[in-house]
Amino acid sequence: MLKLETLHDGGLAHDFSLVCRRRMTGLARGTTVAALAAGRAYSPLVRSGIVRGDLRRSFGTATGAARGVPLDIRLRITSANSGRPLPDYAVYLWQGDRDGNYSLYDGGLEQENYLRGVQTADTAGWVRFTSVFPGAREGRWPHLHIEVYPSLACRDLLHSGQIALPGDACEKVYATDGYSAELDPTAMSLPLEMACVTGDVRRGMVATRTLSV
Repeated sequence: MLKLETLHDGGLAHDFSLVCRRRMTGLARGTTVAALAAGRAYSPLVRSGIVRGDLRRSFGTATGAARGVPLDIRLRITSANSGRPLPDYAVYLWQGDRDGNYSLYDGGLEQENYLRGVQTADTAGWVRFTSVFPGAREGRWPHLHIEVYPSLACRDLLHSGQIALPGDACEKVYATDGYSAELDPTAMSLPLEMACVTGDVRRGMVATRTLSV
């Protein structure tokens, strides 16, 4: 069983089952990622609302929205062997809000499901999400969670990890209204991949990273 402080690290299978159990979608009770994949029925996963590019609002029956400095997330999925792009591969991305809290799990957010979603790569291997810059959770460096699958069936997990956000970008964002996070330098000892972040707090930040799988 996952410890309380790491429940939000569970991934798509865990999160989607929780969304269904709490009846946040119009899907039949008992629907899971495994059940959808076994029947090659992608449409229920799509109908649930979790397949989307804009992560800022909750989907299904949930109505909340995450606020903060805009963050455009651009991930390129490539083959670790050839370096070539991998079109149609699916990425599940989830993250904390500007307070470092996670929908579905943290107090007061159990009935929300924002800042999580699935997208498939285009012909050049790019996946793009619209989100907000996350705050820092105590003991953790600011980061994004990702899982990579070979298709929208979202089975046969190929890669999972956390993408860290650079300290200079975090400091700029955390100096704006609505953020109260402080960076913990010791948290960088965790095995994190680092994104390249550009932009500004007024127009929004852009995080880019290539993932080789």
